[in-house]
Amino acid sequence: MKDGIAVIGAGRIGVPWAAVLSVELSETVTCIDVDPDRVDTINRGEAPFQEPQLESYIETGVAEGTLSATTDPSVISDHQYVAITVNAPRNRMEEFLDVIREYAEFIDDDHVIINRTTIPVDVVTKMEATIADSAASDPTFTVFPERLAEGKAIEEIKTLPKIVGVSDERGKDQMTELLAGLECDIEFTDPETTMFVKLIDNSYRDALFAIANQIAFTADQLDLDAHTAISLANREYPRNDIPTPGTVGGKCLPKDPHFLMDSRVCEQPTTPDLFSATRRTNSSIPAYVVTEILRQQPTAVAVLGTSYKGGVGDTYNSPAKRIADDLQAQGIAVSAYDPYVTTDATLEETLSGADTVILAVNHPEFDGIEPTINETVASDAIVYDLWGMLEETRLERPYEGFGIAPKPNADRS
Repeated sequence: MKDGIAVIGAGRIGVPWAAVLSVELSETVTCIDVDPDRVDTINRGEAPFQEPQLESYIETGVAEGTLSATTDPSVISDHQYVAITVNAPRNRMEEFLDVIREYAEFIDDDHVIINRTTIPVDVVTKMEATIADSAASDPTFTVFPERLAEGKAIEEIKTLPKIVGVSDERGKDQMTELLAGLECDIEFTDPETTMFVKLIDNSYRDALFAIANQIAFTADQLDLDAHTAISLANREYPRNDIPTPGTVGGKCLPKDPHFLMDSRVCEQPTTPDLFSATRRTNSSIPAYVVTEILRQQPTAVAVLGTSYKGGVGDTYNSPAKRIADDLQAQGIAVSAYDPYVTTDATLEETLSGADTVILAVNHPEFDGIEPTINETVASDAIVYDLWGMLEETRLERPYEGFGIAPKPNADRS
């Protein structure tokens, strides 16, 4: 008799979910991945990447015998649920479906398929058909895309409302049975609407950040301070909640707005295309920052932060890393430091000798870093703050940044 869950893909979607289900619900969970090193790491009870609480959950699950990992996809046959968490890169949906076909040969009528991968709405039915055709059977197909924030994955798996797409009562009953132990709200709808909701989540957030970033671009042209203006606009005004300007990276936000505007939408000539505009706004920031820095004619730049957002160590699609790489491509000596990413140099070593410092990621560890900058870099070194995180009154160096009004001692010629 089949039981437990096979999780295809031991990445940032699959591993936290597998770990929580194995510990909180005592489910037998097997992670399947093509990377033997990642499999070995999990089986040693260690986390393959940084995520708060994750290693503790993996260690417990492995010790209790409810969590394991393998490179052998045939174990799918032993499990009741099959969760798909493999990556689906933009403009490569056929490759994604080819991967699904490889695993589908181990699927039969008794399986409950849970798609946790974010894909365009029009690919949902293609995925279901691909599984049915390749498996030569009719398994229960459900859609349950992740909606987690990296750095908060464990807690949000347990507490966020679950929006699940099902096509029939069997799917609803099976998913209710699986998720009920997490003691959070479960909302059921059809598979396409469920995926639509996930794409709305990230497209909305990307648009919010684009508004803040457009304000910062405009403030730079007007020699005004976007951070001051946004703070005043938000202050005790119930209809504003404008976020801080800054970069947008990672796996989801740069991709999901494009998924939302899928082929059926874009083929309509009368359809507005707001989300392509918000993507252009947010994706243009690294090149803009590089241009601003090059105007200063630096020779040595220290980049503080290389991950894609504050508080995490993931460098996938990192705007900060792109800034560092683009400056280096211009022949500039670039050193980088990130408290969440393994590097050889210390913060002080990274700053030493730099004539320009870029605070590129809003890590909490950079709060109060001004004295270290003052003590380490030359008195005429320029500090460029991408997030408005530094206190100008505590910084004894020329200071400017994205959406930050120019200061008298900053050379903007």
